Amino acid sequence: MMRNRLLLNRMIIYTSSGEVAYDELFHKGVNIIRGDNSSGKSTLTHFIFYVLGGGFNNWVKEAKKCSRVMAEVEMNGAIVSLKREINLNDSGRANATEGLCFFWGPMTESLVNTTDWQKFNFNTTANNKSYSNVIFENLDLPIVEGENNITFHQVLRLLYIDQESPTNSLFYFEQFDSSLTRETVSDLLLGAYNQELYDKKQRKNDAEKEFETITSEIKVIKKFIPNPLDLIPANIQTNIQNNEAKVSEIEEEILSLREKNKAIRYSAKTKLEFEVLNSQSVTQRQIVKELESKIRGSQLEIEDTEFFISALGNKLNALKKSLLTRDFLGHLPLEHCPECLSRLEPVEDPKICKLCKREIEGSVGITQARKIEQEISFQIKESKRLTDKKSRELLELKAQFESEQVKLHQLQTRVNQALADVKPIRDEKIDGLYVDKGFVEGEILQLRTLLENAEVYQSLVKKQMELEQELEGLKYTIDKITTEQNKLKKETNNAIEREGVYLLNNDLRRQSEFIDAKEFHIDYRNNLAYVSDKEARYSASSSFYLKTSARFAIFLASLSIEKMRYPRFVFCDNMEDKGIEKERAQNFQRILINEANKHASESYQLIYTTSFIPDELDNTEYCVGDFYTESNPSLKNVNN
Repeated sequence: MMRNRLLLNRMIIYTSSGEVAYDELFHKGVNIIRGDNSSGKSTLTHFIFYVLGGGFNNWVKEAKKCSRVMAEVEMNGAIVSLKREINLNDSGRANATEGLCFFWGPMTESLVNTTDWQKFNFNTTANNKSYSNVIFENLDLPIVEGENNITFHQVLRLLYIDQESPTNSLFYFEQFDSSLTRETVSDLLLGAYNQELYDKKQRKNDAEKEFETITSEIKVIKKFIPNPLDLIPANIQTNIQNNEAKVSEIEEEILSLREKNKAIRYSAKTKLEFEVLNSQSVTQRQIVKELESKIRGSQLEIEDTEFFISALGNKLNALKKSLLTRDFLGHLPLEHCPECLSRLEPVEDPKICKLCKREIEGSVGITQARKIEQEISFQIKESKRLTDKKSRELLELKAQFESEQVKLHQLQTRVNQALADVKPIRDEKIDGLYVDKGFVEGEILQLRTLLENAEVYQSLVKKQMELEQELEGLKYTIDKITTEQNKLKKETNNAIEREGVYLLNNDLRRQSEFIDAKEFHIDYRNNLAYVSDKEARYSASSSFYLKTSARFAIFLASLSIEKMRYPRFVFCDNMEDKGIEKERAQNFQRILINEANKHASESYQLIYTTSFIPDELDNTEYCVGDFYTESNPSLKNVNN
């Protein structure tokens, strides 16, 4: 089964009073909506665009009398029902960013089940997916994140050929557009976009900035600490140990001198001070112990949650593998019964089991798996959010623990000093020793500050080396992926060019440049298609023919290039726009359908509207709905 496939099975439009304005089934392959001008054909394509997540709010008056649109779609084999409300403001404008509701099952079930719908909004938040995220995941399209976030609306701009966009606009036109957005969408749909490449480039930019910052910090530290030995932690630690040894010697000498002094007095005040300090020390030790217990509990909770996330991830991978296995095994030909080895009678209908001859509900399992997949993804996201919260709390607990532990150490030191606070008659030698001790302790404090700077310096140097190695690896990976990407781009563009040249060469002889065309180009970044000269100008009808050929060329190329992520789905409003003559429009329909029919109809869906359907196509299996007229418009019950 081809990946990245989208199909529309059914669409229902409801009026504001709850009546059905439109309800039609669509099929795989070619779908033709036909009717006179001003009979509501364009409105139907607007509703298709809207229910699939397009940002549309310029409704005609009949559509403004509708309250919601529903659609049953198939995304990579999973049957999903969609529902989107039409809410108008006081000025009659609809909300183009209205949320989209999902039901994981066919429309027949969704119409009677009002509880199992899930609503997703237009924007992605830290805690919730957008409806674009859901559609991207179910179509196996990579979610483009970062500065140039791509929504499914942007994807639809290359799937929907509308009447309102200028003829020189390859994409569905919108006022606030950017060349980067168009280029990213084209790379995404043509298969050239690579999430790994995007991530690597983002990381390379971040790593380069980080490298520059660290290099500057290293220069500053070396400027203020010019002695290289003062940047070696081991050397400073040795000096600290030597000074601490001196302090110990001085303290031993002081105690020895005091022992010799027999004038020992304990004052009531001193004894009271010891008792108070000892009580404070006990309380502080309890605080430290409780914090230590909280830290351990928090660490265990984080470990449990991370294990749960890992288990969910394994379950999600297993679910995806089961879908692939089901798809692979479903295409294995069975010629003999696995029980008795008798030859099986051939069955023409692919929906009938070759063994038991019962009808196969192929989409049920896939749809249920997709629903479970969404639920697991939500659980993973919630669990990660909880882990992040617990991790932040753990950091705060550790910081508090360090602070309280320092307090405990200080209190214990004061307790020890109060306990041994013998009040002898002070002599000059003891006073001198205290001075020496204070001097050495001051030097130790300076050395500890120096040690902290040295450790920071060494960590920066280590990080700088790691970043250098990482940047080398990133550059190699980016170059490798870019080379592969350019190779795929060339292959895809060649296929699109072949399809485009075919459509131009088989046009009626109205534009000599089309009939004689040997090349065909699409500039996605600058939003245009051209034959050989970007500056060439044609009549409105030929410009329309050129743009439409370009869009269908992309669609037709996707049917033969599996690596393209284009959803094998295209819909076009009005094959005879911009004054194109009837014979030319009908000729285009014929050659387009002939090209599409070279591929299995099960693998794609093409929907278009026309007022000039060729006689041999009218009232065939290609047609959807009635032939609409002014007296029989596409939307019913909207004038009640």
